[in-house]
Amino acid sequence: MRARHLIPAALTACLVVTTAVTAQADDVPGDSARVRITGELIRTSVEQRGDQQWSAVRVGNQLVPVAGAALEHSPEHATVTVDVKVPQSVVADAHRADLQDASDSTPATTSSTLGAASTAVATAPGTDPLEVTQLVAAQEARAATYAPATRQITYVEVTPRGMTREATTLTPATRQVAASDAYWREQSRSELRIGVPTILKHYTSAFSCDDDPMKLWNEAIARTGWQWRDNRSLVLKLPSAASASCGYGLGTLGDNPNSPGVLHVADIAAPVLAHELGHNMAFGHANRLVCTSQPDAQYDTRTDWWTTCDEAEYGDSLDIMGPSFDAAMPMLSTPQALRHGLLPPAAAVRLGSGTTQVTLAPLSGGEGTRAAVISNLNTGVTYWVEYRTPTGRDANNPSRQDAGVRVLRTSPWSGSVLLDPTPTGTLDNQTALRVGQTFASHDGRVTVTTESADAGSAVVQVVNTSRLGSFTRSASPRISGTPRVGQTLTASTGTWSPTPSRYTYRWKRNGANISGATQRTYTPTTADAGRRISVRVEVTRTGYATASSTSASVGVPIHSTQRPYLKGTTRAGQTLTVMVGAWTPKPSTYTYKWYRDGVAKTGQTAKTYTLNNGDKGKRVHAKVTVRRSGSATGSMTTLRRTVAR
Repeated sequence: MRARHLIPAALTACLVVTTAVTAQADDVPGDSARVRITGELIRTSVEQRGDQQWSAVRVGNQLVPVAGAALEHSPEHATVTVDVKVPQSVVADAHRADLQDASDSTPATTSSTLGAASTAVATAPGTDPLEVTQLVAAQEARAATYAPATRQITYVEVTPRGMTREATTLTPATRQVAASDAYWREQSRSELRIGVPTILKHYTSAFSCDDDPMKLWNEAIARTGWQWRDNRSLVLKLPSAASASCGYGLGTLGDNPNSPGVLHVADIAAPVLAHELGHNMAFGHANRLVCTSQPDAQYDTRTDWWTTCDEAEYGDSLDIMGPSFDAAMPMLSTPQALRHGLLPPAAAVRLGSGTTQVTLAPLSGGEGTRAAVISNLNTGVTYWVEYRTPTGRDANNPSRQDAGVRVLRTSPWSGSVLLDPTPTGTLDNQTALRVGQTFASHDGRVTVTTESADAGSAVVQVVNTSRLGSFTRSASPRISGTPRVGQTLTASTGTWSPTPSRYTYRWKRNGANISGATQRTYTPTTADAGRRISVRVEVTRTGYATASSTSASVGVPIHSTQRPYLKGTTRAGQTLTVMVGAWTPKPSTYTYKWYRDGVAKTGQTAKTYTLNNGDKGKRVHAKVTVRRSGSATGSMTTLRRTVAR
């Protein structure tokens, strides 16, 4: 959390890309010089759309700050390989040969002179992050499940450059961590615990709040010896004056509740630490959809909502991942708690099509059915319905946001989005679905009505009329290419209506799946020799039932693992014999044909051939054709031999 107050989100998102210095004509090699970095992509939370999201590639225990649009669609904690531009200050000091070696086609490594110098510049005070010019590869992060664990906390008081120290003593620091521990234990049935902090000696940083926070954290990692390992967080306690510039709190986003992370807070209060630890453990912000006339909208891209709706950061104050107050630590809302496994599956009921009546227990009660989960099959949007009452952790409600039945969903840039049943275009406290009120999804296929509510439960009626559409196939997939061991085969997609948004492929050998063969192309191996190959194409699109079709099969010929060869003396009057070599699978019959200078010799189909005067000075060879019941016929020629004159 970068700011403490609720501010409407900007309409569009952007990623910061450092501006490149224009190179002179004689500096072309330097202008194109690149360094290739491989490591884990680390990001901070996004405070609001259009706000800065800080990124770094973790190489070992070092965070290398990076920026660029090429990173836009890479998930947090993915293992990435990126090419970055060599900073101009490094170019000015480098040898031309080094720059030439680091051109686009052959980027330098991080361990090279250019790589080390570029990293040193990116991690120094007052410099820009390295500009990513290409995302070379990205490997997905882990699934969001977790194992019960105690998170180790390394806690250090840090004074940013140019600020006055605000000393933090052991007692309030320990109390802050202990309160966060109590919160996350409660949210996770005591499976996620925050350990007693190891508190280290204060230091003054070489970095100010004007610097990239990754640099501040990188320095702390180096000074404290903290190791980037699961279930560990490095906490920097900054002076309260840093709130305006460094942010009230800011942390790295994990991909899993066991993920390691780094964070800083500018307060000794527990809620802000619990919130930032939530980011380390993969929880996004609790936001709110603000619309002028409808409670729900379509999310078209990673950057915007359709119609006149906007997503306001920290808009859900009944969630720890919403705004931070001095003491309030409300419940984690059901979308994030269920998606990350903090609520047991029995706490939620998943509803299908039709009309269903559900009795919801208060979320803060800790037992019973606490969420109804509805999937709109036509739009692909999932809705969560929960009941919040002013009890337990939800009793402290400083913003006075309505408790009651709430409907939530998610968006790509946050953890949860609270939907407003009384849209006015502004942030107000009327966020609960009162008795008799009905929420409707933006396409009208899902409605939620509160029928009754008291201190013990709420009864809601859910109507889901969404139905999956069906694909129509007008042409089946087919295989192109030469069906032979070592030759690449390519699958066509077939022709479908409507046009699918995604195709997946599964290659088969004699009808059984081939392990790992899930790309559009496949190159047969010796295991495919004598077998028939087909491919199943599966198509998907939001709002449509998944469909598939399998191509006609093609036969891969019996394969020669040892080429046939000729045995005998190549002289007129001498007899040559064809040695069949080795094949897979083993043939049941062999046939032969003899050739002179590439032309078949009439009637010469025996395993042996006696050379005559007409063969003198000519080149002879034989073709062996093999057959086996149920297998495609295979053939292979011997090498050509020249007959002596």
